[in-house]
Amino acid sequence: MRKLLLFCGGGWSASSPLIYTLQRKSKYAHFGLQKNFIYLKYPTTDIAGELVFDFDQSIRNIIQKHIEGTWENYKSFEPSSHRMNLTEDLEPLKDFSNDFFTNLITGESKISKFIDFYVALHDHVVSKGYKSVGLFTGGSGYKLLYKGGELEEYATHEIEKALLSEFEIKCLFIVRDPIRRAFGQYLNAMQREIDKRHTDRRFNQYQLPYKLNVVNYLDDVEKCRQVYGEDNVHVTVMEELWEGDGAQGLSEFLGHSIDDLWKNLYAPDRGHLVEYDKDVPCQAYGQDRKELTPMMYYELLKKYQHVYDMWRERFGSLPMHWGKPITYE
Repeated sequence: MRKLLLFCGGGWSASSPLIYTLQRKSKYAHFGLQKNFIYLKYPTTDIAGELVFDFDQSIRNIIQKHIEGTWENYKSFEPSSHRMNLTEDLEPLKDFSNDFFTNLITGESKISKFIDFYVALHDHVVSKGYKSVGLFTGGSGYKLLYKGGELEEYATHEIEKALLSEFEIKCLFIVRDPIRRAFGQYLNAMQREIDKRHTDRRFNQYQLPYKLNVVNYLDDVEKCRQVYGEDNVHVTVMEELWEGDGAQGLSEFLGHSIDDLWKNLYAPDRGHLVEYDKDVPCQAYGQDRKELTPMMYYELLKKYQHVYDMWRERFGSLPMHWGKPITYE
């Protein structure tokens, strides 16, 4: 049966370096034209009651650029970029017919088109030596749809059912110390806000919010296991993947050797001392704006201790570097 790797997040946990590893280094899964390729959004029903979806204009733009021959290396090294459109990424797709892409952006967006595309992409990349096709859900969740409501829940179920009808699915999560992950997301948001306003105001004009987006990873992991089966879901810890023995467990889960990891600027963690690196341009964007001091970390830990406690209860212990501050040098 065809294989699909559903990469379920999460953001600011070195998801890009891991996907670069899977596609460029170990040639396990190919993700198509870029890392984020979310095709089905905001479901509605047509007059016959069939599910249709809003089309993401950014995907249309990417496909059009690819057909025109201008997507390759387009803004590949800009800070915050994780487009995965280098020559080495797109070379395996050189002889993948543009008809498959044209069909995606012609007419209504439907689950059948989505499945047909990924079946064709799978068969093509497997012929190039990959073991699987990859699909990134984005963020820190496992769903392809996010807004909630009965229609979205129904649509999500229909997508899952369609995927399982064609693919053997493995779900992969990458997680990081919850507070440091959330703090990185916060700094990135502040940088984007500064860029949007075209101003030189520094980060110290902002106050750290009382609430960060600290994610309880176990919620999404459990939901994913319910859909795809416990044996088909793997959680890899960022810190242990790059600094410990996490690659062994990942290799066993995939049935494929993962022994040459892409560069990760946060292993060991450099915090606010991180510098731009063209090989991972997304990782340094905004992260130098403020230090996560030990005092700040411990204050946040008082509020989010329950997230760490739930992890410890589930797995018996905390991963490497979790639950304690890092002194950045």
